[in-house]
Amino acid sequence: MNENSKNNTTHILIVDDEPQIHTVIGKLLTKEGYKISDAFSAEEAYQKIEEEKPDLILLDIMMPKVSGIEVCNRLKENPKTKDILILILSAKDGQADRIEGLTHGADDFVSKPFHLRSLVRKIQHMLLKKE
Repeated sequence: MNENSKNNTTHILIVDDEPQIHTVIGKLLTKEGYKISDAFSAEEAYQKIEEEKPDLILLDIMMPKVSGIEVCNRLKENPKTKDILILILSAKDGQADRIEGLTHGADDFVSKPFHLRSLVRKIQHMLLKKE
């Protein structure tokens, strides 16, 4: 199911300090028809969200200075950003990490490494549920 006509207005922000994650996921999601933005830190993510609010954020937990959990918390507490879907991508895949992410407002959680097609399906499912 490829809904490119609907996807091209869907904006996804990738927030991760690993450039290769941006490259791999960005290429894949662009090919799927999504509009992609990149942020390599929490500060950059806040700036990008202020400039253009995304529909969904792929958020790494382990980042320098400010963790993805803190970013998630801040976005979900703000009335302007609380409706943005947040999908945590993390190398921390213990049950406690998953619960912490979801407790702090994440909409879903994917452990690294992940299968790219599965990630795309999860994103599509999250966006469909939101409609």
